Amino acid sequence: MSQIDTKIGPKIKAFRRQLGIQANKLAEEMSISPSYLNLIESGKRKIDGDLLLRVCDKLKIELSDLTSKTDINLENNISELLGDELFEDLDILGPEVKDLVNTNPKIAKALIKLGDNFKQKDHEIFNKLENISGKIIDGRKNAFPGEVISDFLQENKNFFPKLEEFANKIFEKVKQNNRTRYIALCQFLKDEYGITVKDVIPKEGKPFSKIYKVKDKELYLSDYLSLETKKLFAAAQISQRGCLKRN
Repeated sequence: MSQIDTKIGPKIKAFRRQLGIQANKLAEEMSISPSYLNLIESGKRKIDGDLLLRVCDKLKIELSDLTSKTDINLENNISELLGDELFEDLDILGPEVKDLVNTNPKIAKALIKLGDNFKQKDHEIFNKLENISGKIIDGRKNAFPGEVISDFLQENKNFFPKLEEFANKIFEKVKQNNRTRYIALCQFLKDEYGITVKDVIPKEGKPFSKIYKVKDKELYLSDYLSLETKKLFAAAQISQRGCLKRN
């Protein structure tokens, strides 16, 4: 058989790594030198057709897994995602994007999903800020949520009358001896929003501070937290629910 395009080499490397096979081991079983395999995997040498078939057999893959054409749409989407200024210091080049799509299309698709999820959360934050401020926020595509929130706080001098009014109403309901007690905050969450607060000792190897289970309406707080931190999380849950209820 004739020799095959050098673009196949990086794909061979990707499949070999997925199986946890060392390059030296594969080279030995293919009766070639490790240096020659390295040249093939790095795309510097073409691979003979007969050798390619033996490699496919060893890696338990089909020839089509290595010879299928690049997904142009996926490549363009990854290029667009990585074109964000967040990644400009990484200096990711076109050939590197193409190599990723060729060798690890599933990872490329996972990156696209993460990017889409980020954009969705991004827009949700902007929409909430616009609802609270009553203003249309410009530069939605050019600013990160953290920057927009920081500007929003500075513009309002970190003072929000409606939030202050809501906080005072809650304080009047839960205060005892002019102080806020953790147990009173938990009871308010239960009575007002049906949310049960549970102090939980984290399992070994699975540390956490706070977990909120939306469907069960349960707020888990680590028993290792200080009392003041627990009060902060409970109060934050009240404010979040209060905002959602108003909207």
